[in-house]
Amino acid sequence: MRTTSFRLTGGRVLAILIAFFLLIIIANAFLITLAVRSFPGEQEKKSYLQGLAFNEQIAAREQQRALGWTAAFSRMAEDDGAVVFTLVFTSAAGAPIPQLEIAGALARPVDDDADIPLAFAETAPGVYQATIDAAATGAWRLSAVATSARGERFELEKRLTLE
Repeated sequence: MRTTSFRLTGGRVLAILIAFFLLIIIANAFLITLAVRSFPGEQEKKSYLQGLAFNEQIAAREQQRALGWTAAFSRMAEDDGAVVFTLVFTSAAGAPIPQLEIAGALARPVDDDADIPLAFAETAPGVYQATIDAAATGAWRLSAVATSARGERFELEKRLTLE
């Protein structure tokens, strides 16, 4: 009967180390590929130039705050899978604000290809609704820009989760 004993030699140690680090590199490459495919990086184009214009954004928000408008948001799922989004605009005095032009969109936070435009229509004074057939579950961002006939502008952004 012949018995062989395992001997740990320098060549075997080198082979074990190379195999170990090769496994780590392959795992890292796989995870990096998944990360980049799920979120490729910058979502806003020319974000540096947008940062330079940040003072203009602050001024626009101050103008919006000076208007005193408020917007209440709600959503309701219907039996057929449709989703109804409702925006209610009121003035500083609490009066409804009629006859606004509202441009809106429902967007995924990490995927520009899944954006759904929203067409808001006034259903009562100051009450605007938009209906979509269906949207995938998960995180979404609702953005809307309301413009009055006098050129007053109100921007709204709301994060929401559809189930």
